[in-house]
Amino acid sequence: MAEPNKTRIVVLLGILFLCLLTFLAWRTYAARPRVEISRAKIVKSNYHFIPEHWQEKGLEQLRDQENFKDIQSKDQLDLFLKLCDWTHNQWQHSNPEPYPLCNAIAILADIRSGKTGGFCGQYSYVLADVLKAMGFFAVRYVELSSYQGDGHFVVEVWSEQFNKWMVLDPDQNLYYEFKDTQIPANAYEIRNSFLNNDGSVSARSADDARKELGDGKNHLYANFAVSLRSDLMRHPRPLTIKDRFDMFLFYRDRHTRLESFKNKRIPYALITSRLEDVYFDCNCVRAEYKINRKQKTIDFSFVTDGSAFNFKGFMASLDRGKKWAPLPGQYSWPADARDLEVMVAPVNMAGRLGAITTIRINPGK
Repeated sequence: MAEPNKTRIVVLLGILFLCLLTFLAWRTYAARPRVEISRAKIVKSNYHFIPEHWQEKGLEQLRDQENFKDIQSKDQLDLFLKLCDWTHNQWQHSNPEPYPLCNAIAILADIRSGKTGGFCGQYSYVLADVLKAMGFFAVRYVELSSYQGDGHFVVEVWSEQFNKWMVLDPDQNLYYEFKDTQIPANAYEIRNSFLNNDGSVSARSADDARKELGDGKNHLYANFAVSLRSDLMRHPRPLTIKDRFDMFLFYRDRHTRLESFKNKRIPYALITSRLEDVYFDCNCVRAEYKINRKQKTIDFSFVTDGSAFNFKGFMASLDRGKKWAPLPGQYSWPADARDLEVMVAPVNMAGRLGAITTIRINPGK
């Protein structure tokens, strides 16, 4: 009977040892500070986007000579719409013959002097430059065509307010939004609403009336391509059709109809079926951290993954955005900080804050 008792004792000791390990592991885990970060990743494109450089003299000249810089707005969306409305009201839709350069200074000068006219392309070039002059460098041109071959040209700008790209159409003086949420829509979302025929996305006027305009123009978004560069201020000649086909990225999926194109051939040199190539994140910050038990700190590193154009640095706020202060790319907070909430955002050379990432730190118990 001695042997079974010895075995029982060994088993009991093993169980007690496992319980001790579990208890110690639980205490170690419980003492570990809890860190919550609102942004887990930054969506990146496989293609390289070239923005306008912040020191481009044409941007400063445009801002100095025009009154759009004096526009007052209640938030970023309101400002974007008022800049769209300002652009729309600079001239009457007309034929650009001869075709002007693709920058706002030349376009406005040539149209105002009566040398030429301007339609959707000129409106888009001007609005893009106006946005850049105001410090919004994540802006691009979008070329559209319906299944019937009708073409159009608009702008997409990255909105930090909504953390997404959105369409502005300065020729028609409108934007698009989801009817149920009032969130602005991008070209892909407008296209989906058209393909599904669900009326989920409709156009609204960009002027102060913000009038509902229905979905009658959604069909223009059946095919779309986005520019991979917006640095046209110094471009020495007007963009040709070939230039656009070379610098625009076309989005293709199962809904793309080749019969929409001449000889059933998509004319763009760059084509993708990966949506992230077209709709990548801009002006975002991602935080990485390590717990330094020896120093009793949480050591953070901040990166933009190349998403912030004309990047200057990071800013942080401890009072939910009321006051902002510069933040180094690496920074440490005490591991025992209680209920610490930090808002971090990139800032560009024009002083515009990017999208906010929130970090919450709570001590372990």
